[in-house]
Amino acid sequence: MTPRRGPVGALTHNGRWALSALAVAVTVVALAGCGGRPGDPAPSQPGAATPSQPHPRERLTRAQAARAFASFTAAFYSFSNGQAYHHASTLGGRSDFWKQAEMIEMVEDAYGATHSLRYKRMVVDLLAGARGLYGRNWLKRRWNDDIMWMVIVSLRAYQITGNKQYLAVAKKNFDGAYARGWSSDLRGGLWWTTDRTQKNVTTNCPAAIAACLLYQILHDPSYLQKAVGLYGWVRANLYDPSSGIVRDNITVVQSGAGQSAVMDPMVLSYNQGTFIGAADLLHAATGQRSYYDDALSTLSAARRDLTTAGLLHGESPGGNVNGGGFKGIFSRWAVRFTRDNHITSFDPWFRLNAETAWANRDRRGLIGQNWTRPTGNGVLFSFDCSSGVVLMQALTARP
Repeated sequence: MTPRRGPVGALTHNGRWALSALAVAVTVVALAGCGGRPGDPAPSQPGAATPSQPHPRERLTRAQAARAFASFTAAFYSFSNGQAYHHASTLGGRSDFWKQAEMIEMVEDAYGATHSLRYKRMVVDLLAGARGLYGRNWLKRRWNDDIMWMVIVSLRAYQITGNKQYLAVAKKNFDGAYARGWSSDLRGGLWWTTDRTQKNVTTNCPAAIAACLLYQILHDPSYLQKAVGLYGWVRANLYDPSSGIVRDNITVVQSGAGQSAVMDPMVLSYNQGTFIGAADLLHAATGQRSYYDDALSTLSAARRDLTTAGLLHGESPGGNVNGGGFKGIFSRWAVRFTRDNHITSFDPWFRLNAETAWANRDRRGLIGQNWTRPTGNGVLFSFDCSSGVVLMQALTARP
């Protein structure tokens, strides 16, 4: 699901990444669809029509989080004959595989925050919809990251419902993706696709999270070993310990001089989030302080480098692309880390983002992907609108 984009940094001869000494810049680029595939064309510039007037910023409440979720559901949720899915935009359509997975996880977040039986039913119906659309064998897809996002969704659904079918399909697809994706090339890690040209955060950190969840559920130490290896590869190759920032990917490039490996130094919020999430789960599983330290360092770096005036940057230029939902993935795992470890020092920052995003909702109650300005009342995309909902659910979850 990694976007195709800009400049890369060279791998030095001793195998260590030559990281730029310049301050990290978060570049907003025209992100492609999941796995480098073109996104659905935008019918119009999203949010371009009739900008909303900002609402007063108020202290975040559970009632506001419920309203945000209800507004999202009214705009994008489709249910028929026991199956559900999320529309691509306010005009309709259907979101693609990985975005469906992430928006199902948003519903799982809402259930986790409230334990609402209605939200639990929505999870079941959305998983039935995903099964109807994509079947049980996701290995037909060439993108290993897509598989890992849906594995996480299915494992969380098992934890919510106790339905062993969700566990079985998650385990089967994780095992298959891991078997075909792991190699010793580039010093380990999972390949992004079956083309075997790139290894990245968005495959390896979600896979580490999935492996940790499988270890929690099955008590099989082989999954913990896999999680340690997956996380360790990212830390060794894409994490900058001096700044706490996690870079995006290593790509194998063919040229007249032969084959070389280069690093894309792009910094994206969801990569920071899944790195934090994997470290948090590994800290819980192993008790090793180094995982906690890594997560705290990356969270601090995200607050420092991925914000302007404290607000997380928008990561989408518009259209049905990937970047609009990245902040939701970051928020899910960042807030969970602080809750798991009883850290309160980031709460004012999280609340600033959630309260500002909610204040900038449109007249439908939808929150666009740019939290720094009022959301327009034109065409909006569901994945863009999911991020603010995820953050609000995470912050208002009952202990």
